[in-house]
Amino acid sequence: MIIITENIINIQEHINESNDSSSGSLLIFCGTTRDNNLGKSVDYLEYESYIDMAKLKLKEIADFSISKWGLNNLKIIHRIGKIEISEISLLIIASSPHRNESFRAIEYIVSELKKTVPIWKKEYYSDGESWIGSPDNPN
Repeated sequence: MIIITENIINIQEHINESNDSSSGSLLIFCGTTRDNNLGKSVDYLEYESYIDMAKLKLKEIADFSISKWGLNNLKIIHRIGKIEISEISLLIIASSPHRNESFRAIEYIVSELKKTVPIWKKEYYSDGESWIGSPDNPN
């Protein structure tokens, strides 16, 4: 399941929907907003997205991951809009018969998401802002 939302992510709700009796592993990755980057104090983040294309790319990543690692369930939820410090911007839940498959899948998903999915992050500071992952600021 792929979700792009402006709403706060309710982890427990998604865990309950993802658990099944054939899985020996249910792994959860939460990407959160930290209060600093490159020596600057971050006030909050803002994510923008080309939503239709982002969903298409996320589905491609999900389909590949399910096939390659034999996942029983996979959820990828990404927030857009304003994200406060310590809030979750990305939730990935992967279940599989054994833990190694889920670990590998989540690592791949995060890496591919950052490289290929049209979701853009802007950091806001007390003295300005900066797009992250742009050619002039690749971090």
